[in-house]
Amino acid sequence: MTSAQAREVPSAEWLRRLREVYAGDVPGRDLLEHTSADRLFALGSMDIMPRLPHWHGGRMVLVGDSAHAPSSSSGQGASLAIESAVQLARCLRDLPDVPAAFAAYERLRRHRVEKVAARAAKTNNSKALGPGAIAMMRLLMPIAMKTFLNPEKTLGAEQRYRIDWDAPVTAGASHPAAT
Repeated sequence: MTSAQAREVPSAEWLRRLREVYAGDVPGRDLLEHTSADRLFALGSMDIMPRLPHWHGGRMVLVGDSAHAPSSSSGQGASLAIESAVQLARCLRDLPDVPAAFAAYERLRRHRVEKVAARAAKTNNSKALGPGAIAMMRLLMPIAMKTFLNPEKTLGAEQRYRIDWDAPVTAGASHPAAT
């Protein structure tokens, strides 16, 4: 389903369908019971979830796609979710209280996941080329890959991202430099 097709279906209808599908699921059923149609977004397969202002509130925190779902073109959804789970575990391990841990987790993660999402959005925009541009890309990409486009240089830092489990997290933690 394209983005346009997804948006043609009214939010109230999406909500009805979701409530039907998740009627026997906990917590899905409960979340949908407390969701109004005006708060529901229909996204296509190449869309990126809107930026959330906060990933935590009280004793609840969002991890993975619930907080930062990049477009599927990023190829990073599962990796980002695992990284976020590890960072959250480090924050809960090292910080004295849950609110401080959640705040540090978000500071550690937000920059990286938004950078990956931005790259995916750029990739998505380039996939919307017309037939002439697609033909040119097919001709030029093999040459570019052999000469000036180097996957290690363009994606290496994103793909080599590491989390130092043994490094303690402090309350003022922010995103680390790529390692």
